Amino acid sequence: MIELLVVIAIIAILAGLLLPALARAKEKAKAIKCTSNEKQIALGYLLYADDNSDYLPVAGQPEPSMGAGWVAPSRWFQEISTYIAHAETNYTTLVAKGKVVVCPSAKIDKSIPKTVPGFEGYGGYGHNWAYLGYTPDNSDKKLARQKITIVTKPVETAMNGDSLDPGPGINWWDYGYIDPPSVTKDYPYVRHGQGGNYAWVDGHVAFARWKDMSNGKEGKTDWYYQPTP
Repeated sequence: MIELLVVIAIIAILAGLLLPALARAKEKAKAIKCTSNEKQIALGYLLYADDNSDYLPVAGQPEPSMGAGWVAPSRWFQEISTYIAHAETNYTTLVAKGKVVVCPSAKIDKSIPKTVPGFEGYGGYGHNWAYLGYTPDNSDKKLARQKITIVTKPVETAMNGDSLDPGPGINWWDYGYIDPPSVTKDYPYVRHGQGGNYAWVDGHVAFARWKDMSNGKEGKTDWYYQPTP
C-alpha cells in the first residue's frame, strides 16, 4: 500500500510538472495556426485589391435595423470570402466557424448576441477600420474605401489582425476590429501573450507586441496603422 501511494505521489508530481508545459505547447500551436490563418487572410486582401482596381476590403457594413450608425464589422470577411472559402454576397450569411477567419485562441464564441445580424461571422480577427476603410461609401473620405496604393510604408502598416477578447469596458462589437491605440490604448491586444498576429499591407504576417504597437514610432501613436508617415 505504501509503495502504491508513493507511485501515485510521483505520478501526481510529474503531472504537475508536465501540465504547464503541455499548456504552453498548446498555446504555441494555436499561435502558429493563427499566423497561418492571417497569411491566408493577407493573400485574400491582396487578391481582392488586384481584382478591384487596387481598392482594399472595408471593415463593416451599415445595418439600419440595429439603429442609426450601427455597423456590422465583418464586411471584410464577406469581400475576401471568394479567395479563402466560398463566395458570400451578404454578411448576414457568413459563418466563421471552421474557416481561416477564426483565431483558435479567441474567447468570443459565446460573447456575440444571437439577435445580432451576422453574429456567426465573427471569428476573432478585425480590419484596420480607422485608416484603411470603415464602410464602403462613408461620407468621411478618410473612412471610405481606400486604395492599397495610398500606403507608403506597407511593411509597417497593419491591415488585419487579432481583435479584442472580452474584458472590462469592452463592447462585443469591438471583437470585429483592430483599433489604433489612439482609439483603444486602454484595451491591449494580448491574445497570444504580450500581443497579437497581424497581416501587413506588403503581405507578410508577424507577431507584434502591444507595447510596440501602442507606442508607435517617430512620435506618432498610430504609426503602425497609418498608411502614410
